[in-house]
Amino acid sequence: MTTSAPGNCPDPQKLWLDMQGRWLDAAVEDNPGKWTVAVFHQPVFSGAEGRDEKAVRDAWLPVFQSSGIDLVLMGHDHVYARGFADEDATGTPGVTTGPVYTVAVSGPKYYELAPEDDNVWTRNGATQVVRAGHTSTFQGIRVTQDRLHYEAVVAAKWDDRSTTDKEVGEVLDSFTVTKYDDGTKYVTEKGVEVPPAP
Repeated sequence: MTTSAPGNCPDPQKLWLDMQGRWLDAAVEDNPGKWTVAVFHQPVFSGAEGRDEKAVRDAWLPVFQSSGIDLVLMGHDHVYARGFADEDATGTPGVTTGPVYTVAVSGPKYYELAPEDDNVWTRNGATQVVRAGHTSTFQGIRVTQDRLHYEAVVAAKWDDRSTTDKEVGEVLDSFTVTKYDDGTKYVTEKGVEVPPAP
């Protein structure tokens, strides 16, 4: 019987995240549905100051980017942030083509937003489109045959440090994902015209 020295053991977190990433890749490949939404806790792009889930991003972001996932819903950071990987930008402002990444908080515990110009998103090839601190939201998602419409509504502003001027009950953020039968996908900001099918 042989034993491995402690220094030769794989990192358990990396091992489990890699295994989960492989499972997710296979599950998405076998998905018979038109839409794919991933929901989990620790975000690939953290929005709060001092937070960075690098191991999660390293293991799962390549799966999200390559497998046709439409929407990634996350939490953990106690801030609101939504955006996209820069590689999915198009030449048209307000139109992207890949997964949408959202981080939301629904309770009264808040963390501080990371600086807008220097954060986990900007340091890892991603763009925040909407962000808000000290603001709780709930999400409404409406799915039709060709469109997935998302709205984040302000549920509470528990202290006087909210970074949005939106009032409770108002829409903080919204976008639409349009996916044509040939698989072509566009994410459009509110008020931006959806490109036609190819």
